[in-house]
Amino acid sequence: DDFEQETPGLEWNFIQVPKKDAPFYSFEDGTFRLMVSEKQIGERGTPAFMGRRLQHLDFKATTELVFDPTNEHEQAGMTLVNNGQHFDVLVKNAGDKRVVFVELQFGKITYKSKEFVLEPGPVNLRVSGQKTSFTFSFSQEEKYVDIETVDSRFLSTETVGWFTGVYVGLYATSKGEASEGYAEYDYFEYAGK
Repeated sequence: DDFEQETPGLEWNFIQVPKKDAPFYSFEDGTFRLMVSEKQIGERGTPAFMGRRLQHLDFKATTELVFDPTNEHEQAGMTLVNNGQHFDVLVKNAGDKRVVFVELQFGKITYKSKEFVLEPGPVNLRVSGQKTSFTFSFSQEEKYVDIETVDSRFLSTETVGWFTGVYVGLYATSKGEASEGYAEYDYFEYAGK
């Protein structure tokens, strides 16, 4: 998806129905803009998320993110989600540096990976599936760097409860703090085999 349209295609879904009078997204000049929301996935309400259902055990989902957070609460990136549980690859500020990291939220347990310092400018994010695992990666050059690999059964329907299956998508949150920030995505590509 190169985001040249004015509305999401039929493959895209939200968590809850976005409010028409206060949308958290827009399409502008070939980019998808996602407003940073106080809501997080798994909370009541509508988080700033747009995703598509995984259709393959082996897949790659990639995007280019332009995001300059103004405080340490603002985070944006990509996520895998099923029934409120989510595994994210996110960009945020850590002191005076912009970093990328993986956060795995499963019930009341949260795991955060090592942080990788980013150079100024866009960052490419990738989530890939290899039958029994998910790998989260980033790149600001041609080569991707793997941040974390996790067992895919932790997001399976059998583990988290019968729901709609796993989604991969775009996500921005300020973790309960007010924010006027936004993240811009240049494209989203999903390929499966």
